[in-house]
Amino acid sequence: MLCLICLGQFCAAQAQETSSTYVVPRTEHGYPDLNGIWNFNDSTPFERPRAFGEREYLNAEELEEKFSRLDSSEDRRVQRESNVSQRILEVPTDDTGAYNTFWSYYDEPFPNPRTSMIVYPSDGRIPTTQNGVITQRSPPPSNPCNDGLVVIADRPVRISFGAVSCDRPEDFGLASRCLLFAQSTGPYIKANSYNNNVQFVITKDHVVLYTELGNDPRIIPLDDRPFLDKRIETWTGSSRGHWEGDTLVVETRHFNPKMASIYMRARAYGSAEQMVLTERFTRVGENAMVYEFTVDDPATFVDRITAVVHFSKLGAPIYEFACHEGNYALTNMLRAARMEDVYGAQN
Repeated sequence: MLCLICLGQFCAAQAQETSSTYVVPRTEHGYPDLNGIWNFNDSTPFERPRAFGEREYLNAEELEEKFSRLDSSEDRRVQRESNVSQRILEVPTDDTGAYNTFWSYYDEPFPNPRTSMIVYPSDGRIPTTQNGVITQRSPPPSNPCNDGLVVIADRPVRISFGAVSCDRPEDFGLASRCLLFAQSTGPYIKANSYNNNVQFVITKDHVVLYTELGNDPRIIPLDDRPFLDKRIETWTGSSRGHWEGDTLVVETRHFNPKMASIYMRARAYGSAEQMVLTERFTRVGENAMVYEFTVDDPATFVDRITAVVHFSKLGAPIYEFACHEGNYALTNMLRAARMEDVYGAQN
């Protein structure tokens, strides 16, 4: 019965996505009304599992299995946390338990039926990098100072998590320094279950996109002004927007060369210095939006990348992301490493 209900939700969502009868509401300025807070949790894998080949969509049986798996995963998470909490109470430990499910949002009211978020190239995989392009890999999370486990050939550090070493702040990953986050920075959005909300504010002349994970709102002009000078390179780039029918189209370029072209949680591909990002936001239902982004970076990849993520309207506020990883943890890791240098040398 649960599977049938989920499939029914999926079919309704699909009809919502493709319906030609849905009329997008308008703002006082006549623009499609995208205002509000949207959730971008999407369990679809970013890259397509090779077993699917070039097949873009799951069939009904695979969808039934996916929804059943997601439901049982939630039960397992709750049970695991209950066991861990009991163990921490009964056995002395320095394990704080980190994040529990309270901090994540797993609902998918507008499920994505695709086999991968990447829809181009046709195999749903990240394309081959150009000759000489460096792919950086994060060390295991339990080794924040790397300890030689992962060799990163060149600085700057473009990984999101972990570090090259604990020798200096710049050797830590960008998320550890509260600069960029793999889920919501590029500034394209790849979906996840943590701080997975973005607020849209549409005015006559601008669009503001404020992602909960991070503190760097993107203020996007809607007029024909030119992009910022190439010499002004920022983490979120220079964005310009326009409307194509009911779709908001945002083009962004001039990214900081210290950020990667494509971020994954444990991998970073090349540099975004020459990347051109095109994003398309289309509201397809009262509580549903299709988000598509294309990364065009011939300096990093042999082909472009296009991905699709589903957004759902969220009836809840955005909270401040304080990022204590950078406020406290970074200082403490550097301090501990210096103490280890001193006392390790004495021993």
